[in-house]
Amino acid sequence: MSASQSQIEADASGLLNIMINGYRVSQMIFVASKLHIADLLAAGPMTIEQLAGATRTHSESLQRILRALAGFGIFFEDPDGRFRLSPLAIQLQQGVPGSLWAFAVSIGEPWWWSPWGGLLHSVQTGEAAFDCVYGEGLFEYLRKNEPASAIFNAHMRAMTEVEAHGIVAAYDFSESQIIADIGGGTGALLLAILKSQPEVRGILFDDAPVVAEARARFANLEVGQRCSFVPGSFFLSLPTGASLYLLKDVLHDWNDRQAIDLLHKLRMAMASGSKLLIIERLIVPDNQPSASKALDIAMLVLTGGRERTREQYRELLASAGFTLRRIVDASLGISLMEAIPS
Repeated sequence: MSASQSQIEADASGLLNIMINGYRVSQMIFVASKLHIADLLAAGPMTIEQLAGATRTHSESLQRILRALAGFGIFFEDPDGRFRLSPLAIQLQQGVPGSLWAFAVSIGEPWWWSPWGGLLHSVQTGEAAFDCVYGEGLFEYLRKNEPASAIFNAHMRAMTEVEAHGIVAAYDFSESQIIADIGGGTGALLLAILKSQPEVRGILFDDAPVVAEARARFANLEVGQRCSFVPGSFFLSLPTGASLYLLKDVLHDWNDRQAIDLLHKLRMAMASGSKLLIIERLIVPDNQPSASKALDIAMLVLTGGRERTREQYRELLASAGFTLRRIVDASLGISLMEAIPS
């Protein structure tokens, strides 16, 4: 075996080891985020005693966590033992553009973390591991657990705020007089659309507690005067009167039967001439790394849903009485699928 072949095998083995041990890094990032270490360091470097005092933690144990994270480029440990922010750690602050704080906190919480231990169960049965662990679905659980729901909503909002710019740039929303965002969370996408289109009105539709939070966020904004807030369940009833309906990161939460049921109800609510815009990540037919393929496993574990290919969405829409008219690619691997009633 040549030296170059040995190096290739060693590099591959090292990469595989990093992947296998990835759960350790996830939990360390979660702990640092839960303790708001990045927010504390925003004002400048701090000693471990200062950090431990501010977070009410065991100083030696905290030092070991931050030292390990510094080895991954998350935080820097200076020669004098003080810790400071690194470029990666900046994104673990709350409230900064592109913040990943809510995501980091979400994935370490027991309600997100524990179901991953049941991945084998999901593969063997096709059932969501979350349901097996908690005895109910993710969304039922969130409705009953306000702290978990607040973290989940913060994660969804932060993610959508990052994605909204590319979505607004990729699609012409000016043609629609009224846009209904179905399952729109706390309104991050609808807010971006209404800001970009001063003549457009919006409808935000989601569970009652989520809509109440969105209403409060819109209260002092000009766009709040152009938006209606409608609580409800999209498996029971949907708002009428919109010229464009949005489904962002909704269909992937559900299996095909449930997704078709939702689309059928949406088809009945839509007036003649209205359009549907589905915003998801498409599974691509190659072996390249893909956020959609990794997210597909998260859906398997957490909700029993799935990411889909272009053709699977075409068939799903056809089963519910829609025709997929075109697909527009946005940034960050997001696809906008425009459909019309058949």
